[in-house]
Amino acid sequence: VSSISPYLLSLQNQPLPVSAFSFPIHQRPNNYRDSIYSSKHFRAGPTTSLRAAQCHHSRRLHPRQNQCPNSLVICNHGNFDHVDDEGPSLEPDDEVSTASAATPTSYTSSSSSSAAAATAPTATTTSYTVNAATLRFNNKLNTLSKSYDATTATRVEKMLLQALENYQFYLKYKHNNNHERNKQQTRNEANDDKSTHDEIQDTLIEISTNNSDLIIPNTISFTNAITAWARCTRKDSAKRAQALLDRMHALYDEGWTHVQPNKISYNSVITAWARSAEKGSAKKAEELLRRMYEFYEAEGGAVDLKPDSRSFNAVINAVARSREKNCADRAKFLLDEMGRRYNEGDEDLAPDALTFGAIINAYANSLEEGASDKAAQLLMHMESLYQLGFENAKPATFVYNACMNAFAKDPLGQGSAKSGSGISSAEKAQQLLNSMEKRYEEERDERVKPDCISYSTVINAHANSATTQSGENADAILTRMIHRYLIGDNDCKPNAIAFTAAIKAHSSSINATISTHASASGDDCDFESNDISSNNCKKQIELSAKRCEELLQQLCLLYQTCSHDRTLKPTAVTFDLVTRACTQARNVEGVWRVKEL
Repeated sequence: VSSISPYLLSLQNQPLPVSAFSFPIHQRPNNYRDSIYSSKHFRAGPTTSLRAAQCHHSRRLHPRQNQCPNSLVICNHGNFDHVDDEGPSLEPDDEVSTASAATPTSYTSSSSSSAAAATAPTATTTSYTVNAATLRFNNKLNTLSKSYDATTATRVEKMLLQALENYQFYLKYKHNNNHERNKQQTRNEANDDKSTHDEIQDTLIEISTNNSDLIIPNTISFTNAITAWARCTRKDSAKRAQALLDRMHALYDEGWTHVQPNKISYNSVITAWARSAEKGSAKKAEELLRRMYEFYEAEGGAVDLKPDSRSFNAVINAVARSREKNCADRAKFLLDEMGRRYNEGDEDLAPDALTFGAIINAYANSLEEGASDKAAQLLMHMESLYQLGFENAKPATFVYNACMNAFAKDPLGQGSAKSGSGISSAEKAQQLLNSMEKRYEEERDERVKPDCISYSTVINAHANSATTQSGENADAILTRMIHRYLIGDNDCKPNAIAFTAAIKAHSSSINATISTHASASGDDCDFESNDISSNNCKKQIELSAKRCEELLQQLCLLYQTCSHDRTLKPTAVTFDLVTRACTQARNVEGVWRVKEL
């Protein structure tokens, strides 16, 4: 804790939250009563809602819950591996959960819940082996679902629906044959009263035993297709993924237990909504999480239906990225809910760095007053959790960068204004950078090593502070960045963003100098006047403009000598800032030199 910046240490004096992870859960966002927060699942803990209770009560009469000796309740967990089952991150190109069909060899009937299985009467269970055709089919879908393009998902869904149509046709053909055969048998035989559900299960076992060429679409098949849509670049990808999940539920309600949706199916759809730019996608993701809990409780608490940290992370990511009003507070409430459930014994809901990072980034993008302090408090909670033994809660580089970005964008930190702590936002950001450098030097942990984003963000924070010292402070950070790169740290390679931010800082210094002189003398800086105040003002403006031109020349030289590296290419903003600085300094020759560059 000693390596944390003085500003963060000052937060220790503030009251700690009730939750082990964050703030009290009763602090809900306003004007959001119709969302997931109004659900009982996020107020009264794991008790059964009215809808869930009705579903649970009706299970006695549901065909898929028939407890006859020949009933088949397929357990979708424990019998296959999940490939690329990673949670969402802050980067848009990270992996989505994918169900693999390479491992599964059999489906075995089991109880929905281990507790229920311990108390239920012993019943004869049946099982069937997934045939070779289905294994090959699922493997092919799994391979195709790894593509990030606009066409593969359509192909995967088409293959799935065609296989589903073929299987439904076979079931209908089998049912008609059984019906004709039953007409010839006596009415007292047991098969005469067999339900459609029982016929489906018997046919399923018969196909797996005697017919290895017919594809039987199952949970893995649908989940692979959903994952393909989650990775698709089409605008309607999330809707298509949602439609497949709804189709799974419809088939499951008809007695197709081998297509029961699981948490991987839900997580993939939630991730699809998180990546969607469609309006209202965040609320869709929150609604899916609520449905997951209802389905989980209605099915007796099956392990493979229980929402985990990836489920919450996906929803938090969706909310944090939505840029909607109060999105950061809504994401923060979900974090509180994770902490509450974890404290009640759900060890699958331990928040990690990705969880906190998404919310801190949301506060940074909210541009609300005081958002940076909320981000800093979350960072402080992460430090506390790490000291308590939560290894996954250790702040990583991207978390520090998000918090420094919150300081750089905080409206209260614009200009020379200081917060209640007496420290400007730029100084707070620089303190975080100092703590990162110190921590990396002491621990040599790559997870906290500063990178080019870290330094560029602090430079931008000084530029936004708009003080007469902004340019000098930005130059100091840029020099540290270049030094780290020269000693072999390729992660700190300077780029056009860093140089442009430094130029912006010097441009801000010019504006601050003019403003300070105007407030002191009552008029703008007069370049023709010979009084001491005007001469000092003129000299500072000329030095800042000259430094802007030097930085631009260095950037252009690097771009030419580094084989026209795109990360070093100056932008129109870069040239405009330097041109404006030269104009303010009455440097006509400098303006022409910029145009020639």
